[in-house]
Amino acid sequence: MKLDLMQLLGPTRPDPVWQAERAGWRCYVFGNGCGYRAGTRLAAAWERGFAAAARSSDPMGLML
Repeated sequence: MKLDLMQLLGPTRPDPVWQAERAGWRCYVFGNGCGYRAGTRLAAAWERGFAAAARSSDPMGLML
């Protein structure tokens, strides 16, 4: 069996939900609001990221 490490470890398609969670965390740190339409799954992911940053003891240090 031969594995191509570049294919396994290479770039993948971006995950929009993870990106929205990360954006929520960053918005908490920088004091910005949500840019996603209310009620969408991306807005819910943004809220999760924002809430996680609010609970964190060091949101700036742990920001991705």
